[in-house]
Amino acid sequence: MGEEALFTRLAPVLNVSDLAAERAFYEKLGLPVIYEGDEYPEFIAFGTETIHFGIQQASRENDPPSVLTWQIGVSDVDLAAERCRAAGLEFELEVNRPAPDWTYRRLLLRTPSGYRLALEGPTE
Repeated sequence: MGEEALFTRLAPVLNVSDLAAERAFYEKLGLPVIYEGDEYPEFIAFGTETIHFGIQQASRENDPPSVLTWQIGVSDVDLAAERCRAAGLEFELEVNRPAPDWTYRRLLLRTPSGYRLALEGPTE
């Protein structure tokens, strides 16, 4: 069995300070809830065909900005910016040019628990 068959997806779980606020934030971005249940009352999973992650109530304080930059790829940065504006989410647009023939843009946001979230678009 090759490693590509063994590892099928990345499904991180973020410890958050305010479960309800984080849920509302990701729903405003348009990510659907795929699990919420009595079995794990302080855990919510989000997912699409290509993205799976969960949030859970943190058992103690953590320092999200120093732990992680949460990056999610988007197919259209302008559409993601429109969605953020419509949802009232503040963001900064960052343009990166790491090489003469490589330019991409990211929207930079903060989640309610303080995580840095980058919505990264395709190479332009």
